[in-house]
Amino acid sequence: MKIKRFKVDKYSIKLYANDRKGSRTRWGDKVIEIYSDERHVASAVFARKGTTAPEPYFSEGKIYYFAQADQYTTVIDLLRNDNSVYIVWEPVYDPKEPNDGNAYFYVEGKVIQQN
Repeated sequence: MKIKRFKVDKYSIKLYANDRKGSRTRWGDKVIEIYSDERHVASAVFARKGTTAPEPYFSEGKIYYFAQADQYTTVIDLLRNDNSVYIVWEPVYDPKEPNDGNAYFYVEGKVIQQN
């Protein structure tokens, strides 16, 4: 599998009121839905404090980025303050886990030289 990279054009935020969904406990209480070229390409889910986020994965053309709660502010700052933000899926070869990989946000920027 090749590296998948999507430029973030739009995003929406979900903040859940509690940690219950029916009879099960919700481990993530903040979700950022990511869109590129009018397509929903990723979900960034942030674990509630005191819980552990599962490993990210890529399925049916969509990145599932899971992170600890303390990364939420950093991701929101990137989305709000930078023009060229991408979400990336980078496969990692592991014979024991055929769909293993890393999900991350990537920012392109320019260095401005001051005289």
